[in-house]
Amino acid sequence: MKNLFLIALLFISLGCFAQTTLEERATNQTNRMKTELNLTDDQYTKVYDINLGIIMKNDGIKTSTFSEEVKNEVLQSNQQARKAMLKDVLTAAQYEKLETEVKAIKKKKREKAEHKEVKN
Repeated sequence: MKNLFLIALLFISLGCFAQTTLEERATNQTNRMKTELNLTDDQYTKVYDINLGIIMKNDGIKTSTFSEEVKNEVLQSNQQARKAMLKDVLTAAQYEKLETEVKAIKKKKREKAEHKEVKN
């Protein structure tokens, strides 16, 4: 389950790499979530703070000198923390929708990888 969430966040983050600041990445990620999950203004603020905090932590880890194994462990831990914080902010229906979208992204990635293997 944590891998699903991590994969979804990686896809979301990939779209954010063109931005230059952490705040822009958090804003774009939160705006997508606002659209998909119909966040209230209060939820938007809380989700933005969560996203920005995790993006900042992950950025620091990615540029650290830790081994790749340690980096991956910390990144997964950060995603679990993000997931727990979001669960406290989102309604049950919103959280379920988020989980469903994560599964769809993972399925699409798996199918793309399988298709790529067939070509090779």
